[in-house]
Amino acid sequence: MTKSFAQDKKCVEQKVNTHNSVMCVISPGLFQHDIYALFVDKQLIFNIVDDFAENVELTHTIPEGMTLELPMSENKKGNISLVGGCVPISEKGAEIARMCNFSWGNLKIVDEVRFDFD
Repeated sequence: MTKSFAQDKKCVEQKVNTHNSVMCVISPGLFQHDIYALFVDKQLIFNIVDDFAENVELTHTIPEGMTLELPMSENKKGNISLVGGCVPISEKGAEIARMCNFSWGNLKIVDEVRFDFD
């Protein structure tokens, strides 16, 4: 028997610079942690639980020679980092939303994506 863990999934698609980004929040259910997912140019970049989504920094060392790289890492040398997060927004002592922003190197890929909690 296959069971889906996702009860509620909200996604926002953006075209920022020349890349298509999709930022999603997946809510498995009441009293369970949300999962944030980032897709760039139809490629899954990460799924991360909400406790670790506030301040994300992922670094990739691009090897020398011929390699298969994601489009935003092509033609780069050394390290490239994905940084940003989905930070809580609170009112009256309760978290009501998360605001997501991410950059890939110097290139913004997610810009002010807000997920409100119902």
